[in-house]
Amino acid sequence: MEKSNLDNKSKKNQDNEETILVWLESGPYPYTNLGIVSALSKLGKFNFIGIINSKQDISFLQKQNFVQFKKLLYYPDCYIGKSTFNLNNIKKIEEQFDLKLWLDIFTDRTWFYKFHTNFHKFTYKEILTITENSLLFFIDVLEKYHPKILIMQRAGENFSNLLLYRLAKKMNIKVLMPIDLHLKNHIHISDNLTGDEISNDFIKLREDFSDSIEKYDKEFLESNKFSEILEIIASFDSGIDSLPQKIKHYFKRLSNNLEPVYINTGKTKINLLKYRWSNYFETKKREQFLDNNAIKIIEDGKFLYFPLQSEPEAAILVNTPFYNNQLSLIETIAKSIPINFTLYVKEHPLQKEKSWRPIQVYKDIINIPNVKFLHPDVDAQKLLEKSQGVITISGATGFEALFYKKPVILFGDEDYDKLSMITKIKTINDLPKKIASALTNFKFDEREFGIFMAVFKKHALPIPYYSMMKEGVYLSSIQRNKQEFDSTNLYFQKFYEKYENDFKLIASAIFSRLQKNNILK
Repeated sequence: MEKSNLDNKSKKNQDNEETILVWLESGPYPYTNLGIVSALSKLGKFNFIGIINSKQDISFLQKQNFVQFKKLLYYPDCYIGKSTFNLNNIKKIEEQFDLKLWLDIFTDRTWFYKFHTNFHKFTYKEILTITENSLLFFIDVLEKYHPKILIMQRAGENFSNLLLYRLAKKMNIKVLMPIDLHLKNHIHISDNLTGDEISNDFIKLREDFSDSIEKYDKEFLESNKFSEILEIIASFDSGIDSLPQKIKHYFKRLSNNLEPVYINTGKTKINLLKYRWSNYFETKKREQFLDNNAIKIIEDGKFLYFPLQSEPEAAILVNTPFYNNQLSLIETIAKSIPINFTLYVKEHPLQKEKSWRPIQVYKDIINIPNVKFLHPDVDAQKLLEKSQGVITISGATGFEALFYKKPVILFGDEDYDKLSMITKIKTINDLPKKIASALTNFKFDEREFGIFMAVFKKHALPIPYYSMMKEGVYLSSIQRNKQEFDSTNLYFQKFYEKYENDFKLIASAIFSRLQKNNILK
């Protein structure tokens, strides 16, 4: 009888605890997200349900004592070994949850981006089989566990986490994600993909803001520029430094069978070796072409600056899906600028980590008569200073241009897109007129920008997020290569201690959002 009462009391306590679903993904995210929810668990009592995308991390997550997960679910089980789909059922779910499934399917770099299609070209049947089973899995999890909150990294890195994000939002589950802001070591906890909380607060405060307003200029940007974060991202690796060690490490990986998840389809050992070999030399050829043909000097004259986005990249695949053919967009912009202007196009420094672009793409850009193609090493800050304005899909460059008091023409959604200094392109046919107007009628509003930055700083958390991610990548490699709990656990403990204050700051921001939205019991 006493045991029964204790069991009932335990169940009642659990019923009073809100359930938080944690998308643990793979790579660095099982470790960074574990750090976040570990800090959050100290602020209140929660039931944590984890969804993991990689077998290699399950054993560690099951044994670790930082967070006690009520349940750990292995997402790929829902589609592995499945080979059929019911189109009527998929359509029914699409209508029920008001989804745009093909739009989201086309964001998945495994199914459509050239790196992965070297190994396997997914068929209509394969794609829809994975889609249906993923839909059913996520709906079942959300309905079975009734989470009030979903914590995940920024949705859109693959179709699966984007699908979970969409379904959770449609089921009125609060989704909270660390979103990187366009200043060094600043993030924001957002419930949407573009940080609308900042722009919405700015609109509310713009007219009645009475606090003192700081001045922000290029000197402020110099100590906070996002380009330094790109250097950290470019240095993500497994911690293996020498070439012999990397070769040994790669052959060791080949000796193990890859998980049968869809991103590994077609990656036989021989195909991986062939790809590594050919890609190494192709990347060298592309880099040599850039060095020999891309301009390294900013010439005098009037020009607009268009920064290429790195590809594949969620920012354009998810947020601006109809502008992700950047070559076509460059041609459209070139047709739209005034006759006395040139369009400067600069390669993204991070594209090196993605094997650069095909040489033919670079040749096509160079062959456009009023376009100058710039080497990725050209100083972006000097470009901003000398330019007459920036035209960009999305990202940090448009934001940084404001510190140089330059007009910005923007295709995508950003937290800064409600500023009067931003010209938002809604219809591509209006582009020539919009460019001309932005260049002719631009007036920089110091007060408005100061108000925006005050709102921006209120929402921003000073977190070295990408440094944390870098160590998460290394942690993932320890778990993958050694599969020894003690090694991973020891390194995670050091990782958590190093960034404990940052994890606490993120957890406090999440907890505050839950209190503000009356989600906590």
